Amino acid sequence: MALSFENPVQATTYQKVETYLKQSHLFQNALRADPQLPKFDILYGSTLVEIEVLSWQDHPWQSADMAIVRATSCVTVGSSVNHDLMHFLLSENRRMRFGAFHLDEAGQVRFAESVLGGDNMDLRELQTCILAVVTIADTYDDLIAEKFGGYRAIDRINPEDFGPLGEAVSAVS
Repeated sequence: MALSFENPVQATTYQKVETYLKQSHLFQNALRADPQLPKFDILYGSTLVEIEVLSWQDHPWQSADMAIVRATSCVTVGSSVNHDLMHFLLSENRRMRFGAFHLDEAGQVRFAESVLGGDNMDLRELQTCILAVVTIADTYDDLIAEKFGGYRAIDRINPEDFGPLGEAVSAVS
């Protein structure tokens, strides 16, 4: 099944991200592509980063097609979702220069950052986005698991599922 895109800017952005990740010495050996969605997973050190190329529907320039690249990492799984955790995450968000913590629908602590896609997407900005997510997830996973329970998301990942683009495309658990 071929990938489908909601607009030409999303397709262009996907191609730029794919080319960058395939050629990047930082990411090419720990990469897998989703065969059905415009999405990549990178295992970098002890952090799994999901990179999605998304169409941006509700933006300020209604006459233009837009796309964004969102890098997200699951930081912890099974942490106690309570007032103390929420206060901690919101307080830490205030310190972040880019990106923010959030909870997904399963109550997992995640960290995400986005960059604008398109023809003029800056590859250094993309690389910085990915590495910022890696750094924050790796810095906070032990801390959050220790203070609020649960375990690091990386403990659920099989590193052997990753390799050069296209070699491994199994779904993330």
